[in-house]
Amino acid sequence: MSEERIVRELLVEIERDPGVSQRRLSEALSVSVGTINWHLKRCVKKGLVKLSQVPVKRYLYYLTPEGFTEKSRLTAEYLSTSFDIFRVGRQQYEALFNLCLANDWKSIILVGDSELAELAMLVLSRIDNVTAYCVFDAASKNNTCAGLPVKSTAEDVLACVPGGRVDAIVGTGPDIKLPEKCDLETLLTKLNLHHSQALIPAFI
Repeated sequence: MSEERIVRELLVEIERDPGVSQRRLSEALSVSVGTINWHLKRCVKKGLVKLSQVPVKRYLYYLTPEGFTEKSRLTAEYLSTSFDIFRVGRQQYEALFNLCLANDWKSIILVGDSELAELAMLVLSRIDNVTAYCVFDAASKNNTCAGLPVKSTAEDVLACVPGGRVDAIVGTGPDIKLPEKCDLETLLTKLNLHHSQALIPAFI
């Protein structure tokens, strides 16, 4: 998550509940308490957030007028970027799924438990003869994503695909390009796939 998005979501959460704890913010944003603390201190220093101590060693956080303005600016930028990602992502996923059709690749899996999986499934719902059976993500703690089961091993992936055969994988998370987070080489080997069968949209 980018720093700007963390700040935007912090400001949104504080506006919603001034009494929210740093641990609750950590859970809501899926980042460490230390990261929350660091960003909160920066927000206070920049005049975006004001602190007010209450009994039992707790704090209330209030958005200043500058904080409201910054939240609005960051939200507008986020929505604009999200729309661009949606438009470009939809076009690229459509092209990748049409490539699957052209190669007669009917059984696919998605790689990456993220919001992009939702977008990919939205596009795939309009395409016949190509089916996604699961989402592979070794680090995910979720059971499902975009209506599909989440699998953490190649063996589990093969067990959920009819005939134990995967025709192609489609990237739906930025980690697929990070070797330290996604061992793509090993995954392809275990699924008996060639590099040409790893379809990763350019915008990731």
